Order: sequence, then C-alpha cells, then structure tokens
Amino acid sequence: MIGIMGEALIDFIAKAGKDVVSFDSFVGGCALNAATAAALQDAPVGFIGKISGDMFGVRMLDHLVENRVMFDPTLCAAREPSLLAFASLDESGSASYAFFLDGSAPLCVTKDELITVMGEHTDLRVVHIGSLVLALEPSSSAVLAALSEFEPRPVIFLDPNVRPAVIADADAFRCRMDEAMALASIMKLSDEDLSYLYPDCDIHAKAAEVAKEKQLHVILTLGSKGAEWYTPDGNVRKQAIIDLPVIDTVGAGDTFSGSILTFLHDRDCFGCDGEEPEMRTLGLDVIEEALLWASGASAINCSRKGCSPPTKEEVRALLASL
Repeated sequence: MIGIMGEALIDFIAKAGKDVVSFDSFVGGCALNAATAAALQDAPVGFIGKISGDMFGVRMLDHLVENRVMFDPTLCAAREPSLLAFASLDESGSASYAFFLDGSAPLCVTKDELITVMGEHTDLRVVHIGSLVLALEPSSSAVLAALSEFEPRPVIFLDPNVRPAVIADADAFRCRMDEAMALASIMKLSDEDLSYLYPDCDIHAKAAEVAKEKQLHVILTLGSKGAEWYTPDGNVRKQAIIDLPVIDTVGAGDTFSGSILTFLHDRDCFGCDGEEPEMRTLGLDVIEEALLWASGASAINCSRKGCSPPTKEEVRALLASL
C-alpha cells in the first residue's frame, strides 16, 4: 500500500471582491491531497498524520472516509487545533498562501506515533513525505527519525513543496531536505522548489546533478512548460503540458505526486524481493508513461476549482482523446 505522511488542513481561497474579501473553504494539505489523488485512482492508501478533533478536523475525516483513504483513529481527534491556510489567486490561477499553524495538530505528531502507525501496515511499500510537516519543528525531526528507525523501511517519495513564508531559517531547511534526500529514492519538486533549495542555479543542470550525486530519481515540474524526469544514471525524459482550460492550480502538484505514486504502485515498481521494499529499476518507457499519466491528472485538476483530483477513468478518457 501507499502511505502518505504529512498534514491535512483547511484551505480558505479568496473570492474576487473590492471592499470585502470572502473565502471558499476546502479540505486540503499536501499529504491529504496526494492521498486523495491516489485513492481516486483506486490505489490502497493510508494517511499517516495527526488530525484535530475540532470542527475542521471532522471535515477532514469525513473527506478521508468519502474518498476511501485509510487512517489511524489514534492520530485523530487530537486536542490541538487544525492547521489553516489562506490563499489568494493571481490572474493565472496561481496561489500564494498565509498559514496559521503554531501548535496545530499536524505539527505535534511524534516519532513513536508515526512508527506505531507504520507498523500496523504489513504491506506498506512506499511513503510520501514533505511540505509543512517536514519543514517545521517538532514534526520534521519526528518524521525523519521515524523513517530512519522504522524497519523494514519503505521506499521514500519526497515532495519538498517549499513554502518560504513559513521557513524562518533557510539554511536549516536546506540541511533538513538533504537529510530527507538521503532517505529518498524518488523526489518530485517544482522549478520554484529547486531554485529555493539551490539558489542561482541552472535548474535543469542542477536536477541532473542531484539525481546523479544523491542516486535518486528527480521529477522536476515546470508549470506551463511541462515536466522532466532525471534518472540516477543520467537519463532524462520530458513531458509537455496537457493544455486544458485552467481554473486554478490549487493541488496541482499534489495530484501529480499522487498520480505518479499510483502509476508506479500499480506496476509493482516498489518491489519487495528482499527484507524491505526497494525501488525497482525503471525502464524509460515506464518513466514516459508515468509522466504522461500524472500530467493528465494534474491538467484535469487545474480545470476545476480547488483541489479536485480525477478518477482513473477520467485520466484514461483524457489521454485517449489526445
């Protein structure tokens, strides 16, 4: 199964207005969105994160149930409040965020809680990590320690999903991402994420360098310019954007991640021939198909308001129409 470790939150998205700003609210968060995207494509998915018992947390749990995402009751109904995010959209539909996160439930998860939940899933093959829970303390230390100590360690899929507004110490954050990359077998990040981690670099050359030096697959998303996949042995494959009308880009990257995970999981790419799961050797044909699949899913999501990932049937229909 696929484990998604991280935060669930409520996104408040601003509506157009001059004098009074009002908001539509949506269940969201990098981890919850990626889990939803994978589950809608019929993957077995478990959400591994702490959820508040407040009214927002109840919405999150309802969302997980409705979308057939498994969760552990011991991490739900926490006393801490929910994490809230407020987003404004520019003319292209791109979002900028403000977060209310101090003392929130997702950031208060402990190493022992994470290890306990992972231990309950004997078929856990891959775990997705990243975003706010990996960027902030004390949750960041808990996540890295849990994955370092847990046996058998699953394949790690890293999505930094950098939010500069919440990062107080950029150097410390970059060191944390280096630790995460050392554990990971595959990393998906945007061009903006990579530029934050490695300022003033050629993003394409840097992606290739990181893939080779850290021996992990690097998937670089480029917005309207598509996506590129860099392999540890020096190969690169590119995928142009699938051009559908854009309503907004909320959850686009999370949908991309969940879709990549599902595509690879369906093809048994997270194998378990030995004592622990490992990333199987990926053929370039599989990489090309995975990029196409995830790009189609992300395009459908962007054609809808908020994060609304497609089903497997919807992605198939879109790709068949191209």
